[in-house]
Amino acid sequence: MEQKKESRIFLNFTQGTLWGIFWAAVSVLCWSSLFVVVSHLVRRGNMDPYTMVHVRFTSAGICMLFFVFLFQRKNIFRGISKKDWISMVFHGIAIAGMSLCLFVAQNIGLPVVNASMLEAETPLVLFVLGLLFLRNKTGILQISGLLCGFLGCMLVLQTITANGLAIQSVSTGDFLVFAAAACWAVYTILAKEVVARVGGVLYTAWSVTFAGIWTLFYQLLFGYELNYPTLLPDILWTLYLGLIPTAMAFFSWNNAMKYISTGLLAISGYFTPIFSALLAAILFGEKVTLLQTFGMILVFGSAFMEPEIAEGFTGKMRKKKAGS
Repeated sequence: MEQKKESRIFLNFTQGTLWGIFWAAVSVLCWSSLFVVVSHLVRRGNMDPYTMVHVRFTSAGICMLFFVFLFQRKNIFRGISKKDWISMVFHGIAIAGMSLCLFVAQNIGLPVVNASMLEAETPLVLFVLGLLFLRNKTGILQISGLLCGFLGCMLVLQTITANGLAIQSVSTGDFLVFAAAACWAVYTILAKEVVARVGGVLYTAWSVTFAGIWTLFYQLLFGYELNYPTLLPDILWTLYLGLIPTAMAFFSWNNAMKYISTGLLAISGYFTPIFSALLAAILFGEKVTLLQTFGMILVFGSAFMEPEIAEGFTGKMRKKKAGS
């Protein structure tokens, strides 16, 4: 009887972890196409980055709200407390702040390689905030895995090359990139409780809608032109940005928080540049260097050092040993 109980506990653990890994993987896959599509739209030159962010978030939110209303048959306003409305409004600031800090940094001349540090810094900031505010437990194995993933991510992003560190200096733009990483980490930490009360779809829909509104407010306040897409290719690519790297990616990320810790979620962030590099290689023929390949191996290795994954494997091995 006791053995059956232990088996059931192990099964529930693995199911929850696997669902969390699944949703985290979906979000990573969706986000991996973000920078590829954004770069394509920027090269076309028909949209400015701020309008792109504003349209991306607003279209994602509206589409998700229609989905909830039409297919889930829910009142998109009912059942949300005043506290949760206030939370979602300010969480929208965090989402918009991430994109705006990055674009402001690039506008003041920050090199692309420095801007790419956003993807390397975010998991570290998220991990630290999880320790401080969520009281997450940690150990040497988890910290080692995080640092291993950080190094691998730097290699994939080509921040570290055969010639050494590609970043030559630190400027205001670098601090803005760090602020962007902090905005995303804060959003993730704050979202956890609200998602549990409001639900992943509705929370994601309203938070990204408010992010779009805040971005529009920023554009109007500082006098940036609104260059909405008018050509069919631009419209389709912008719609893609709203549906896949925004609506689906944010929903999957928020849903993953129900099943796995912020520590494992942080590690998953290191996989985004891997899929971005592979996608760029497939679509645009960009080469993947030997150092980038080594970096990918390090990132995969860091995932297996995460306690939730490591314990899952050792637990399964113990179960097989006990059965034999």
